[in-house]
Amino acid sequence: MGGPGNDDLDVEGYRPRKGRDGLILVILSAAGRALEREADRWFVWIPVLFAGGIVTYFALDDEPGLRVAAALVLGALGLCLALRSAPLGLAIGGAGLAFALGFADAKLRTEMVRAPVLSHELRYVPVRGFIEQHELRDKGRARVTLRVVSLADLQPSERPYRVRVTLPAKGDVIDKTGLLVTLQATLQPPPEPVEPGGFDFARQAWFARLGGTGYATSKVERVADAPRPPWDIAAWSAVDRLRVAINTRIRAAIPGEAGEIAVALVTGEQGGISEETKQTMRDSGLAHILSISGLHMAIMAGTVFWLVRALLALWPHLALNYPIKKWAAAAALAAATFYLALSGASVPTVRSWIMMSIMLVAVMLDRPALTMRNVALAALLILVVSPESLFDPSFEMSFAAVVALVALYEWLAARRRERLGDVSPLWRALHRGGALVGGAALTTLVASAAIAPFAVYHFHRMTEYGLIANLLAAPIVSFLIMPMALLALVAMPFGIEAWPLKAMGLGIAAMVWIGKWVASWPGAVTVLPQISGAALVLIVLGLLWLCLWQTGTRALGLVIAAFGLALAPPSTRPDVLIDRDGATAALRSESGNLVIPPATAASYSVDNWLLADGDERDASTASSDGAAGAFRCDLLGCIGTVKGKLVALIRDPAALEEDCRTADIVIAPFTVSKRCRAARVIVDRRALKAGGAQALYIEGLSIRAVSVASARGRRPWVPDRAVVSTP
Repeated sequence: MGGPGNDDLDVEGYRPRKGRDGLILVILSAAGRALEREADRWFVWIPVLFAGGIVTYFALDDEPGLRVAAALVLGALGLCLALRSAPLGLAIGGAGLAFALGFADAKLRTEMVRAPVLSHELRYVPVRGFIEQHELRDKGRARVTLRVVSLADLQPSERPYRVRVTLPAKGDVIDKTGLLVTLQATLQPPPEPVEPGGFDFARQAWFARLGGTGYATSKVERVADAPRPPWDIAAWSAVDRLRVAINTRIRAAIPGEAGEIAVALVTGEQGGISEETKQTMRDSGLAHILSISGLHMAIMAGTVFWLVRALLALWPHLALNYPIKKWAAAAALAAATFYLALSGASVPTVRSWIMMSIMLVAVMLDRPALTMRNVALAALLILVVSPESLFDPSFEMSFAAVVALVALYEWLAARRRERLGDVSPLWRALHRGGALVGGAALTTLVASAAIAPFAVYHFHRMTEYGLIANLLAAPIVSFLIMPMALLALVAMPFGIEAWPLKAMGLGIAAMVWIGKWVASWPGAVTVLPQISGAALVLIVLGLLWLCLWQTGTRALGLVIAAFGLALAPPSTRPDVLIDRDGATAALRSESGNLVIPPATAASYSVDNWLLADGDERDASTASSDGAAGAFRCDLLGCIGTVKGKLVALIRDPAALEEDCRTADIVIAPFTVSKRCRAARVIVDRRALKAGGAQALYIEGLSIRAVSVASARGRRPWVPDRAVVSTP
């Protein structure tokens, strides 16, 4: 008999195995050779794989045990040892180990910060605690974070480690870190997401050991004969006294809002900046300048490095016989550390300091400072210490920009070595002159493109003219505002800080004018709908593939990012959204936009629903649209229609009898005890208490309800209650 025998056929008997297996072997062999050619770049992928383990941990619906984390690490370690002699065994085993260590690190961090969280609202309860942080807010209000000593009659096992309380106005006593104070307050558990899959502040609060938030209902009083505060609070209280003194001098030299921006750039206190100015800076793409981050740390440390090295170079004996470059790096590191403390050591500033410190230490060790390996080392160190930082927009955007810029620097350096060796001196001069002009534009463009996916995912906004605004404002910030801030700090002990602060104020005025001018252009901001987490992961992985590899295989990153962009268009959005108190709901109109009942006050929930929809309207406009026929309202409630289903938003129990006869969906801020015959879905106080805010999807004849509780799963930062998901 002709043809292949049974041993040459696959399971179905249709295709020879040799052809299929041969193709797989060819692909694997090519991938192995490509990976071997990139052996010197394996290290920079360690933080990426470590981050993959962190993402996996946080993506789980149920909290894993410590044994699961330990088993993963042991299994990965065993794989590493088993494959150590195999081709690419080190790469495969190391990748698995980095992933497992990221998972275990996230789990350990979750347990290390475990602290009690309020389970329900406490009204008008006495609170006593040490002031850890005092923040000015808009409209003269203030907010304090307290290290709790006592709270009502809660036992230590029930008492939050710290709480955050909003005060009606700035006090004369409570603005000093380290004071032991007492007050009455109404406190709630950290707020939940406003819709399933939304931003979860409670998870952020868990890692900050923040067990409750609320507002003061009495005057804040200082406790007499108070004991000494904990050592860490006492240390920061000394720093805060210096910060207050510096803020006072800045405001004296630069009056008005320019002075408040100067305060924000030097000590990190943004409470005095008006919301209008903040919004203007956001719309122009300059908001990042107001928050101390890597840009400010780099300018401060870089200025000190340049000045110290230049001054030491004035003495030929020193310059020729001593490592003045290392001395300048040490001085810059000291200046960066001082700036870290002065700025309040916020989480983004600490991350920037770590990255800058690694680069300056590299200089002191005669190693290249601006390398992808140093960036990877900084990212890995931050993720080990604080794995939850991976989900912080400032971490994502700062490292995305730095990785892209370092990759650009490496690519340009390689091209310069290849192409400028044999060209004429005139071309070299023209090239260097063009680099000064085009360099700023190119770096701004690359950094803006790198952070764009995160801006869309977290804030649903794109600033169309951010490139132009940054090109205009960056020289002012780099060569006037921040150098004058540094000079003012040096001059303050001698009382001659007024003139550098005046110059700084002029620079700030010019920067704000640029922001207002650019923000006023038509189409300055585009609001985009929410994209999925899977789309973001693919886009970021594609960009990392493009930036971290160095051979031709890096082009595959564009393919991976293209798949992410294909998934980026919004998935099906809810047809009905219900706030966690049941008093506010939004329906999707025939045009696809959300509408809310007339006379609905603006709220955090409504604003976020509209933003996630890519909708530029505010709550009042959406409410007006609801009054234009989408809802029929009276004193007892409102009736609306979505995809042929009647929705009743009941405000008074007197409307129950009529609405229960006709409505398919009944929404009420109270418990519906009476059986509703026609209602397919009832979302009342009982359901909202068990599941939180709700999203309803009308799919043909069926109505699917998803609660916040079901989307959050069973994690330490999620209240222990029933997980509701109505089919």
